[in-house]
Amino acid sequence: MSGKVKCDERRCGWQGLAHEVLKATHPFITGGQIEGCPKCRQCDTIIPVCDEPGCWNHASCGAPTPDGYRSTCGNHIPRIEK
Repeated sequence: MSGKVKCDERRCGWQGLAHEVLKATHPFITGGQIEGCPKCRQCDTIIPVCDEPGCWNHASCGAPTPDGYRSTCGNHIPRIEK
């Protein structure tokens, strides 16, 4: 996960960058890792966010573009001119 992310916990609302997410060794899976929100401390609530500047919607789409791969929300799907 890289770029913008946010906590999907309803009451939290934290938004930030992937490198700010808390990371720790998973207590039940050997070699595994868990991620946690730096604000509410909940685990497994971090989701990727649209890479469009200023947009904090969930990144639910992805597409290759001439400038590289984009991860976006449905409102910012890259339009490829043919």
